[in-house]
Amino acid sequence: MRSILLIDDKQEAVDELTTALSTVLPADTVEIRTWVPTQDDDDPHQAFLAKVNEDTTLVVTDSDLTSQGQLGLFGASIVAWCQQLAIPVGDYSRNLTSLPKAPELFELRVPSDPQAAATYVAAIFKGFRDIGDALAANDELTVKRSPSAVLAALLNQPDLESQIGLYAIRLGPASGALMHRVEHHDDPSAQEKRSLLTYVAGHLLLNVLRFPGPILSLRALKAYIASDEADAQEVVALFDSASYSGPFSDLGKYFALTGVDAVIEKLAELLPQRQDYETSGEFHRAVLESALNRELSRHQCPTRCFGKNGGFLCPFTDRTVCERPDCSVGSNSWLPQGAKLCRIEKDFFEEWAPLFGL
Repeated sequence: MRSILLIDDKQEAVDELTTALSTVLPADTVEIRTWVPTQDDDDPHQAFLAKVNEDTTLVVTDSDLTSQGQLGLFGASIVAWCQQLAIPVGDYSRNLTSLPKAPELFELRVPSDPQAAATYVAAIFKGFRDIGDALAANDELTVKRSPSAVLAALLNQPDLESQIGLYAIRLGPASGALMHRVEHHDDPSAQEKRSLLTYVAGHLLLNVLRFPGPILSLRALKAYIASDEADAQEVVALFDSASYSGPFSDLGKYFALTGVDAVIEKLAELLPQRQDYETSGEFHRAVLESALNRELSRHQCPTRCFGKNGGFLCPFTDRTVCERPDCSVGSNSWLPQGAKLCRIEKDFFEEWAPLFGL
């Protein structure tokens, strides 16, 4: 049976999350293991290894694990050990100030609220489980070796391979532990290959979901149509045919860009007359307003266009932006190359770019 390992130096925190997980994951589908590191653990690395095996699908750890006398043991060590074993790992900490705002590519950020954490952990677990099960059931997927090819096949959209592949650039250098694993496994078994491919493909897909491109979150759809009403029932209904139901879909509502564009293109035929629009977002909103026969509320932009434009999402400020030069900039050094619906809000970029020499 697949398992999830919860690590925390406070027993009550482990119990709290275990209880919350039991409400969203049936006991017959996953084994919840726990580890509360104490000073009695002579070798914490060996204690960790005793808790995981090839069925461990996810590890969730607190950032500070020292309160029971295991001095020097922190979540960063657990993350590194998990990466060496190609086991997905998430940071779960009530002390949010102890963690960077954004997780690394191969590191997940679990919400601090126990119930929200349980929902997130369950979605992540199911996503990696489904990818692993698909690879185990179809040897042809493992032969592909390319994570982008695997994901395109899993999503039954072979045309997406090149787009997803743009997110995979520089995957290796993102994890020194991962590269160490690859370099020291001259003849990996079939199980080890599937494990590594599941690990990389799963994180790659999570990156695609985080930075809108071929797949849009509901928040990204709001930016795309330049309206905060993308979650309105009648708007969601228009894009029902574009709904995404692949791995990690339990994280939220997602849509395939090709499907969204197909809907907009068809509805655009109903526009009473074509006119020039300043941005793609303005055009998309006009199409939907025509189809719904009502105006949609505009997004919040108090100083530039007052919600008129849009079309893109800034993943750092979580605000709708457009291509106007006073609104946003593109930056491949900050964004995955495949994230074609992302741009960086100009004020944010200008504040932080000098620090990174950009």
